[in-house]
Amino acid sequence: MASAAAVSMLPRPPCIHPSPVASSASLLLMCTLPFRRRPLRCSSAAYAVLRDDTALVPISAIGPVNDDKSIFEITLDLSSAPEFVASYTTPGQTVTTSVPSSGLRAAYIEIASAPHSGPQFDLLVKSVPRTTAERLCKLSVGDQVELGAVMGQGLPINDIKEAETVLYFAVAEGLSPIRALIKSGLRNNVSLYYGARNQEAVPLQEELDEWQKTGVNVIKVLTEPVQHPFLRDPNPIVKNPKSTVAVLVGPIDLQQEVKKALTGLGVPVEKILTIAQCVRGRARQ
Repeated sequence: MASAAAVSMLPRPPCIHPSPVASSASLLLMCTLPFRRRPLRCSSAAYAVLRDDTALVPISAIGPVNDDKSIFEITLDLSSAPEFVASYTTPGQTVTTSVPSSGLRAAYIEIASAPHSGPQFDLLVKSVPRTTAERLCKLSVGDQVELGAVMGQGLPINDIKEAETVLYFAVAEGLSPIRALIKSGLRNNVSLYYGARNQEAVPLQEELDEWQKTGVNVIKVLTEPVQHPFLRDPNPIVKNPKSTVAVLVGPIDLQQEVKKALTGLGVPVEKILTIAQCVRGRARQ
């Protein structure tokens, strides 16, 4: 975000959306862009309201969640910010996140914890050089993070609950909204395809193993693009196309190839949902 003395428009956050050919009645996440305003002063070290939709909150836990330490889990203490907790209602919503006085643009990050799971947000953050994401990963417990408003309508929970087949595709920190869904109890009839460059890059391995034990079909894809095992033989998985929902969190080739395969099988286009991976926040130009 901009400094307290500057006024600038934030870049557009990533959006959840069905295929671009879907009708206006189909599921679409519309994101609004606030302007930066001069902050109000606050004496609290733990929680400072900057304006109605931003706040400073402390980190209560932080650390790498994969062996190569490229992805961190950051837990933010929102005990003094109940309005932020209340505004997160549905997996797939994002929150703007920045490091005060860093001079870097805000990062837009999907929340990785389930809604209504307590006064905290869990974020999965991939460290990328010269970005807010990198700065976030270098912080410590007690350091403050500036949050903006929780954005978006989130994913269509009822569609996912009612589907006979649910497909999740994700790479890197794209696991965040999938994790929020699974932690919300949406794990029946689910196959999760997760891609990483090698085993050391896979985050939350113990958690993935636990999901496997409780009914989620977890397919780790390490030597090829994450969509390829599905594309080779999708028919046994998609038994009833009209009752199939897919959530795709990853690069454009993943989204395009899986969409093409699913629509070819007869899956309604509005049931194929994509989430652009987080905008990590680079230096201002």
